[in-house]
Amino acid sequence: MMRDVIVVGGGVIGLSIAHAVAADGKSVLVLDSGQSTDASSWAAAGMLAPQSEADRDGPLFQLCAASLHLYPDWTRKLQEQSGVDPEYAEPGLIYVATSEDSLEVLQRRMDWQSTAGFDSELLTPDAIQRMEPHLTLPVVGGVYMPGEHRVTPRRLLEALRTACNVGRVEVRNGLNVRKLVRRGDRVEGVQTDTETISAETVVIASGARTSEIEGLNPRLPVCPRKGQILSLTTPSLMFERLIRWEHVYLVQRGSGELVVGATNEDAGFDRSLTPAGIGGLLNQVQQLSSCSSKFPIKEMWTGLRPATPDGLPVLDRAGEGLIYATGHYRNGILLAPVTALIVSAIVANRPPPLPLEPFSAHRFDV
Repeated sequence: MMRDVIVVGGGVIGLSIAHAVAADGKSVLVLDSGQSTDASSWAAAGMLAPQSEADRDGPLFQLCAASLHLYPDWTRKLQEQSGVDPEYAEPGLIYVATSEDSLEVLQRRMDWQSTAGFDSELLTPDAIQRMEPHLTLPVVGGVYMPGEHRVTPRRLLEALRTACNVGRVEVRNGLNVRKLVRRGDRVEGVQTDTETISAETVVIASGARTSEIEGLNPRLPVCPRKGQILSLTTPSLMFERLIRWEHVYLVQRGSGELVVGATNEDAGFDRSLTPAGIGGLLNQVQQLSSCSSKFPIKEMWTGLRPATPDGLPVLDRAGEGLIYATGHYRNGILLAPVTALIVSAIVANRPPPLPLEPFSAHRFDV
């Protein structure tokens, strides 16, 4: 059966796109090569934190900020349609500094973000201690960013899958898309291990596996970056806000789970846990909060982030019948609603909500 749209990839990006496109009345088929636990979004911590990630203003920061603006209404509608709470919350984030140099970096970040209209507040060590008494790391100061939010990725994926089912999106797991089917320059479908499936439009949202699909033109240099992550079970809610220090972060969930992440490794498709990776995270969380040494480890896992050479996603129509929506790297959860809005606009031949030139598929051409 001819579909209007095939979405290759069943993570948060693929499902968000499918949900948005189906809302425009299109017939949508999602093809995913693995199970839900294979998606990088399943492994994510769920920080919606563009300010703490950005060293400067630019296209990526603007894209992330636009997507964060969509989140409250987007998750509310998903919950209404699915009956599943994605656990969206607005706790704010404290970024702590343990040296004057690192505090100066945070202050410079505050300056340009304030000019761009984003709130932040410089904190003394005493203020940090009052706000988060379980932080025991000796700090020289920090920055509070009240506009940083969070969501629970596995709940978000469940909400999206349920909402897609309600919206008559067909999702097939365990189907590996080998290559695109072309007639001349036009893409007319995909070929899996077992069959050929036709569609008016194919959307590539396959994350770290994108480069394995034959027939992409242009080809994309999307590579996996491994992240090891763990969680502890806390007897009560230890932190009211998201906490960040150097390359480690803490995300306290309402269930009592404290997520500690994450490594960033060039390890190909290896998803093994290592003593160096997990040991480093355990050491850092104990430095942040000495009482964490008593908490049981709840879970340890890994994910593969889809990275491009410049760290920007690829959001582009790449010829007749082909759209790219991949390479979201560390921001897949955050960028899901704006990516869905962009792709649904492209499919419907509407103007996209943001300029897409910085995210062109052809920017890697040599």
